[in-house]
Amino acid sequence: MKYMKDIILQIERQWEDLLRVRSTFPTMKNNLIGLQKFSTAPYYQIKGHKVEFQFSKPLTSEKIDEINQIGRWINESYVIRLCAFLEYHGIIPKEGKGRINQSLNGHEEVDILRRLRNELLHHSGQYDSGDPDSCKLFNRMVDHFSLTTESMTKYPIQIDGFLHPLKNTCKLYVQGYLELSEQ
Repeated sequence: MKYMKDIILQIERQWEDLLRVRSTFPTMKNNLIGLQKFSTAPYYQIKGHKVEFQFSKPLTSEKIDEINQIGRWINESYVIRLCAFLEYHGIIPKEGKGRINQSLNGHEEVDILRRLRNELLHHSGQYDSGDPDSCKLFNRMVDHFSLTTESMTKYPIQIDGFLHPLKNTCKLYVQGYLELSEQ
């Protein structure tokens, strides 16, 4: 039981680290063009991560795109790290070494996590509508998490609509996996 609590605690620590980092690289909208000083997104402030930004020059659309790309890279890194963590602890089998336990709550999300990690690590990380596997994963993510897509060239990995519910259901899978292994 202690082992399960340690794994769940580590997942929560990774989540808190993600929120701290993303509060300094939030998704920025074009309504910030021209501003030099503002606060981080309310999503992070509500969670206790209030950051004030002061830029030396007014924001441009190019600077916003650059900051948003950094934020996306951070989200991608979280996906990769969460999957690697679960594989390291044997919660999910390494690629080609077994199957995800489909009798456990969260198995669908864990499968999406692993497939997305593979796309991010072994391919461009961009959604490729011409690739059947990429298309299947993209549609699975959108349907399963009821996501709206702003870009048809990138996987929808926003924090509130995808990463947060993904993290929570991965924790359910971990709990079920460890309870089953203790029997």
